[in-house]
Amino acid sequence: MKGECDTAVLMTGDTDLAPAVRAAKRLFPSTKICFAFPYGRKNRELAQLAHTAFSFNAKSYVTHQFPDPVVLRNGMKIIKPPSW
Repeated sequence: MKGECDTAVLMTGDTDLAPAVRAAKRLFPSTKICFAFPYGRKNRELAQLAHTAFSFNAKSYVTHQFPDPVVLRNGMKIIKPPSW
């Protein structure tokens, strides 16, 4: 709410964010809004609200995943579920 970013990237295809995006555009007209649609989740209404929008393909998920496991600074390990 401080208007401290110049671009917001939202990875979703959920239309329930449309009212919040409209409000953000009204409150911060110079902030660019981009939608990154998950694989199989493109949404025309959100794409029309955004300055730009793009979709991920299935291969992108494999290419851009964190290593397994992710080891935090405190030594705790976060393990990727087998279904991913």
